[in-house]
Amino acid sequence: MSSSSSSTSESTTPEATPSEETRSSVTTGLRLQAWQVAAGVLLLAVGGLILYGFWPRITGETAADDRPETEDVASSAAQVDVVEVERMDFPVRTEATGRLRPWREATVSAERGGVVRERAIEEGQRIGEGALLVRVDDRDERIELAEAEADLIQARAEYAVNTREAGVRQVADTSAVADLREALREAEAAFDRGDASRAEVQALRRELELAQMRAGLDRSAVQAATYGLTQAEQRVERARLQLERTRITAPFAGRVADLEAEAGQRVAAGEMIARILDDRRMKVTVNVLEEDLVRINEGATAQVHVPALNGNNGRVEGTVYSVNPRVDEERGTGRVTVRIPNPEGQLLAGLFATIRLETHRLSDRIVVPTDAVLVRQGRDLVFVVRNERAQWTYVEVGARSGDFVEIVDGLQEGDRVAIDGHFALAHDAPVEASDPVPLAMP
Repeated sequence: MSSSSSSTSESTTPEATPSEETRSSVTTGLRLQAWQVAAGVLLLAVGGLILYGFWPRITGETAADDRPETEDVASSAAQVDVVEVERMDFPVRTEATGRLRPWREATVSAERGGVVRERAIEEGQRIGEGALLVRVDDRDERIELAEAEADLIQARAEYAVNTREAGVRQVADTSAVADLREALREAEAAFDRGDASRAEVQALRRELELAQMRAGLDRSAVQAATYGLTQAEQRVERARLQLERTRITAPFAGRVADLEAEAGQRVAAGEMIARILDDRRMKVTVNVLEEDLVRINEGATAQVHVPALNGNNGRVEGTVYSVNPRVDEERGTGRVTVRIPNPEGQLLAGLFATIRLETHRLSDRIVVPTDAVLVRQGRDLVFVVRNERAQWTYVEVGARSGDFVEIVDGLQEGDRVAIDGHFALAHDAPVEASDPVPLAMP
């Protein structure tokens, strides 16, 4: 019995091992088959997509949805603006920037301290020369003037009484006076030439005055001073001057700016009241390189661009008023002042401006707007419109000035050159050109 059990167990163990190996091999085979199936499906999908994409090219057919778009692209023509090339004089200008300033500007200050009793102006108001700006309390000055006038009346009365019995004046000997006058004229001329000193001239003038007094020619002036009339008249003039200083007036016609005074405010002597701007014409002072400065003349035209203005693209015309004859050695620049009319008052002090000044003029040149010139592959080119096609044309560029450029080679008179709508064009692209735009050379 024991021997059969052992043989049974020994025979059972060898039979179990083949069964596990079989199951393992089956599982591995199934896994390999799933991977292969997935790869096959993926390859079929990719192949289908490729075939779908290239099918129109293989068969020579085009999808119905794509045909209209292709036809529209093929038949569309770009809209371009053109200018017709012609020969003309080309003004070459240099450019500088600056700030607008009024033609004249004055800071008005109080001549004497006191309380402001009247303010007759408002900021921005236009006023005439001599117009009242501010009046300071003037009661003390009026009292002083009244006292001085009373003293003057008294002095005149005393002068009249004391000179009534003066008698008949003797005939004065004027020969010595005439000689001294001639000597004084000669001394003054010698002083102007550098042949006489100031002390010599003053000595002759003093001697002449004494001679006139001895001769009786200044007798009335001496009597007026003796009896206090002259001093009284001077006191009246001084009182009137003090009264005038309580009235602050405009030194010239213009516009009020930076008004600081208020009625009831106490101001000190020398304190600023307002600024008066003579802005019927404006000026811009700019620094120009020395090589351009020597070519700029007074009276030449100047283009002024003020970005803050809306009308006329911010452009106004000016004139070169003056050219400083001295060059700044450190900067290599010189100062140029441009005069700009401002009758409507639209230009304000302090506005930023770009100034273009004509330095010289090139005659009989082909000129196009700078927008016409493009750069492709490192070379300058333009599109010339011929037979409703845009022809890629290389050009040689010369002088540039503002919004225009000289074309030295590549264009002929009468060519139509695209200036707008041509930035993305290809060579020989179909275009629809507008009527030639007039080339307005400034």
